Amino acid sequence: MTRIATNVGTTRGLRNLNKANNSLDSALQRLSTGSQINSGADNPSGLIAGEKLKLQVTTIEQSIKNSNRASNVIATADGALGEIGGLLNQVRGLVQEGLNSGALSDTEIEANQLQIDAALSAINRISANTTFGGDKLIDGSKGYNTQISSANSAKLNDFQVNELFFGSSSSVAVNATIDTAAEQGSLTQAGNIRLDTTLEVGGKDGNQVLFFDAGASLDNVSTAINAVSDATGVSAAVSGTNTAGTGTSTATTNGGTDTVAFAEVGNQIGSADVVTVTYTQGAANAATSVSSVTGAGTGAITISIELGADGAGDSDVTADDIEAAVVASTEASALVSATATDTGDIFEAADGGVAVSTSKATETLTLTSTDFGSSAFVEVNVLSGAFDTLDASSTAVSRDEGTDIVATINGSKAYGDGLRASLKTATLDVSLTFDSAANTDSNTTSFSVTGGGSNFQIGEEVSANGQVGIGIEAVNTARLGGLSGKLYELGTGGGKSLLDVGPSVQGSALVDIVDEALDRVSTLRGRLGAIQKNVIETNVATLGVALENISEARSQIVDTDFAVETANLTKSQILSQAGISVLSIANQQPQQVLSLLG
Repeated sequence: MTRIATNVGTTRGLRNLNKANNSLDSALQRLSTGSQINSGADNPSGLIAGEKLKLQVTTIEQSIKNSNRASNVIATADGALGEIGGLLNQVRGLVQEGLNSGALSDTEIEANQLQIDAALSAINRISANTTFGGDKLIDGSKGYNTQISSANSAKLNDFQVNELFFGSSSSVAVNATIDTAAEQGSLTQAGNIRLDTTLEVGGKDGNQVLFFDAGASLDNVSTAINAVSDATGVSAAVSGTNTAGTGTSTATTNGGTDTVAFAEVGNQIGSADVVTVTYTQGAANAATSVSSVTGAGTGAITISIELGADGAGDSDVTADDIEAAVVASTEASALVSATATDTGDIFEAADGGVAVSTSKATETLTLTSTDFGSSAFVEVNVLSGAFDTLDASSTAVSRDEGTDIVATINGSKAYGDGLRASLKTATLDVSLTFDSAANTDSNTTSFSVTGGGSNFQIGEEVSANGQVGIGIEAVNTARLGGLSGKLYELGTGGGKSLLDVGPSVQGSALVDIVDEALDRVSTLRGRLGAIQKNVIETNVATLGVALENISEARSQIVDTDFAVETANLTKSQILSQAGISVLSIANQQPQQVLSLLG
């Protein structure tokens, strides 16, 4: 090379040296930072993808922390509810023992009541002092705030909002409509007991055998059934009025005006049977008598009276003779009475055919299950005698079951259980129990949820898909209980303590209150446990798997592969050293031109 103004070799060597040094710097930076993307210029598309994945990783990590904290909150509440459940079990045992008054002294019963009072105080104390991070959990602070008018409140015995997602709304309206009212099991029977009868009356709570004599009224039957209502779950009521059927026979064949007035009596009053009195002419010199009573139990009873006759075979029967014949017949007099108006007129066979059951009216006995719904029923088995029961369609049956309420809540079909309608969707979990007086088709009620509750952000999405809203109602003696009463009533002075048990306060009322309170606590624990296990724990597991895979994907894009970068470092070091040597040689080449000047 004989040109010295431009040294192309030096330029080329310098360029390659700079390239090697840049590669060396890059390898050193990646090895020192552990990241292969240290600026946007390193990998623009990789930077965008990596940052998106980093954001998702951060979100998932925080969601897992949120879920674990939510689980801790629920576990704290569950622990307190477990203690309350234990206290309720103790109260149940104390009530059960206290009702054994025949074997306990008044002092022992008073001691049991003192223990009950202490347990009720402990329940209120646990409710007031169960906290997490300074927030109270089961005193009602975590429950939803609702607004309901007095008119709508009167239609409901109870309502609960368990879960709710407000979204962008400050309040949520809950509207419920009864499409088909719930029904009780119901059977009817008309007429008094005609025969000695033994019945087995059964319902949701059990069976009882009852005994009735012939002639027992429906009021007698109703009283007996209601006396064991607590044991069967069946009540009875009588409607209507029994009016005896009457009929009159007149001696018109011989132009007379004398009469015999027949009227139903005894066990026939109120019966659905039709009684007819007929006459037949007896033989010569025969006495007047009741010849037969037929059709008992068939619905059509016939009393046949054989008319007496003189020696020529002609009737010589007067009204008094017919009355005496009825009185003399045990069977006939058990069905009808006869009252004669006698001036001596003679009765003939054609004067019979009297329908005694004209203008009669019967009472109706209605047996009804005390509860509503498909699990409630009335069953009457006739063990002996006669007792015919009908359903609402007047079909002869021995058992009738109730039906559950059919309702819609916010336009969605609700699940019915007796008078209770409940709905659970992704944004709303609510239940309403209608009052029996409001249990009519097309009846509506509504209320608004204006705030409250606990909202847990356990998912990535800030929406209903990533949040769980839970309402924890107050768990204290003022709120625990049900239709039978509230738990505080079991305390001294509450009106339903062991000391109040007597004719006006049945022991079963105390038991029912405790059972309803325990059921409420158990249901709440079960609901919280289901959220903890089926929602939160599965959410943590799912997020954990997602975190692993997303972190792996981001690592492949962003993190330094030390094996690769170590090789690149070695390569760059060699190229840098070689470049320096080559550049030195290239710089010496122009000096060779001096030999041409020598």
